[in-house]
Amino acid sequence: MSRIRTLLASAVMIVAMAVPAMAQFRPWPNPLPPRPNWGAYDEGHTWRAADWWWQNRRQWAVAHHPEWWGDFDTYRVWHPAWWWFENNPQWARLYHPEWWGAYYNGLWYPASWWWQYQPVWVQASYPDWWGNFFQGIWYPASWWWLMQPAWIQANQPGWWGGFDADHVWYPAGWWWQFHPDWCRVNHPEWWGDFDDDREWHAAPWWWQHRPDWARENHPTWWGDFDDHRVWHPDTWWYHHNREWMAQHHPEWIGDVDNRHVWRDVNWWAQKDPKMALQRHPQWAEALRKSVETQHVEYLTMVQRQHAGEQKAFEAQHAREQRNGYEAHMKQFEALNNKHSAELQTLEQQHGEQQQKAVERARQQELERQHASQVQELERRRNDQLQALERQHMEMEQKAEQAHVAQQEALQQRHQAQLMALERQHTAQLQALGARRGEAMKVPNPPRAPSMGGPGGGASHKHQ
Repeated sequence: MSRIRTLLASAVMIVAMAVPAMAQFRPWPNPLPPRPNWGAYDEGHTWRAADWWWQNRRQWAVAHHPEWWGDFDTYRVWHPAWWWFENNPQWARLYHPEWWGAYYNGLWYPASWWWQYQPVWVQASYPDWWGNFFQGIWYPASWWWLMQPAWIQANQPGWWGGFDADHVWYPAGWWWQFHPDWCRVNHPEWWGDFDDDREWHAAPWWWQHRPDWARENHPTWWGDFDDHRVWHPDTWWYHHNREWMAQHHPEWIGDVDNRHVWRDVNWWAQKDPKMALQRHPQWAEALRKSVETQHVEYLTMVQRQHAGEQKAFEAQHAREQRNGYEAHMKQFEALNNKHSAELQTLEQQHGEQQQKAVERARQQELERQHASQVQELERRRNDQLQALERQHMEMEQKAEQAHVAQQEALQQRHQAQLMALERQHTAQLQALGARRGEAMKVPNPPRAPSMGGPGGGASHKHQ
């Protein structure tokens, strides 16, 4: 996808992604603090901004400052995350769901800025912007997993995510967006779903802001609120307050895995139903019910994500067509302006030559020469217009071919997801000794959200 400035899209997205009024702001500092000044000193003690490091020392930036969010445009110029959200927000949201942040007064600010100046609002509005302060500066989970992994494993195992093949850590939302099958097979405990804008939110966000929807669409997300109205999954409760959990939620049955992490029956139904059945034969009915319920949950999630992708894909295609037409009209207008200027210059030269012509024969020759020049100018203009139209038609044809190819790829990916989901479901039922025809009946798939829209364990590298 071409990374171009899309001012119209920016205006639309700024309105659509305005800061939600989920909680009250505390008084702002005056004047309003600027966005972070990302950068560091080099070995010569010269200050270099983040773009210099990303363009000249990329590996160093990846290894030391994963919180410097940004990307390169088509000209290999690096821009910070806020530039993308203010110039091409659709692209930023599509390809970088790990860039957490929100708009304020038309400008986009990263999560570190919000945590610094409005921590209460962030905690209430975006509980899945995972991170913490270190030496007075807030860092996202990607920094903590890279710099302080032992601290996370001991204190925040619910910051779900993993390292990719390049040892870059991404949160669960990124993995669910780009590798949903891998997430479902390897990390079913990374609970979350996509809203109507294709933005993935972890289960705590849903339970905090859409509890009725979470209860109806994801009944296997077991958890509860603590005394501070912070929602935690059942695994957290097991390790922090086992007695309270047994007293208030006896239905939360589970067992420890080979890493000594307690997992509920729903996790076992996805990861290893055969082992769970061998250890706990009394779980047979609960495992079968969980397999069927989660199958419906995942199927509905895949369908919802696909519908959102189709919608965003068509919107992006329409936007690119509009941008292409506007660019074509600008080229057409520039060509006409150039022709008018050349014709005006030619007429002025002709007038000056007429005034200087003394002999009639010379004047007639000038007239013939002028007519020939005008004719040549018109011919050249027509050739340029025809070439411009041919170029525009070729670009439209290529864009349409690319659109069709992308559409087919999107559909193929969706079908592959459905097939993988069905294969997994069949294998789970076979492990439980039930054939597809014997599977228990479950209600119809839950409704998609009508609103405007990880637990734990150590992070694992994606194989």
